[in-house]
Amino acid sequence: MKSQEIDRDLKAYMQLKIDLLKTAECINDCTEEKDKEHFRTKALHYAKELKKLREYIEEVHGLKLCQCCFFTESE
Repeated sequence: MKSQEIDRDLKAYMQLKIDLLKTAECINDCTEEKDKEHFRTKALHYAKELKKLREYIEEVHGLKLCQCCFFTESE
């Protein structure tokens, strides 16, 4: 059913946001620069996946998700 697909995709979107926030916390907690770099790379990956999933949800399901936390390429 369509509502189950929307629910599944929104749950995946929220989980990615949670994972991104947890990764950002790890960056702040790290004392070693190599560890910080590892988590920065991981955060960048999550951010890209989050953007792709947001665009997919908006296109496929016709939902408009809040973009208050997204930045344009020029920022």
